[in-house]
This record gives sequence, structure tokens and C-alpha cells, in this order.
Amino acid sequence: MSNPKTYPSAPVELPLRPDVLEPTPVEGCAGCAELAKVREWARAGDDPSTITDCNVLMARHPAGH
Repeated sequence: MSNPKTYPSAPVELPLRPDVLEPTPVEGCAGCAELAKVREWARAGDDPSTITDCNVLMARHPAGH
């Protein structure tokens, strides 16, 4: 039988993902243009949560493109 740890383990360090690019808006699509505009406002206001939300919505938006 092994001895259980009685102390916490070192934290797990997740890698940064610079290779994952943000989705780009489709030219001529009003929905994509609006999400890109909101994303830029969020970036200017230092709001990473809204930036991520816009990226997710834009990535899922292409239905109909």
C-alpha cells in the first residue's frame, strides 16, 4: 500500500495558446460585424469576459454563411 500525500501538489500550469486565433468576421455579414465591434469595445475597456463571449458567438455564427 502506498503512503497518501499529506501536502498539496504543485499547481498545474496550463500553456498559453497563442496559436489559437480569434475568429474573423465574414465580410458582408451584419451579425459578424456587430460582434467584431462589440469585441473591440470590450478590448478597449479591458473586459476579457466579453471578448471571449464575442469570440465564441462569432465562431458558432457561421450557420448560413
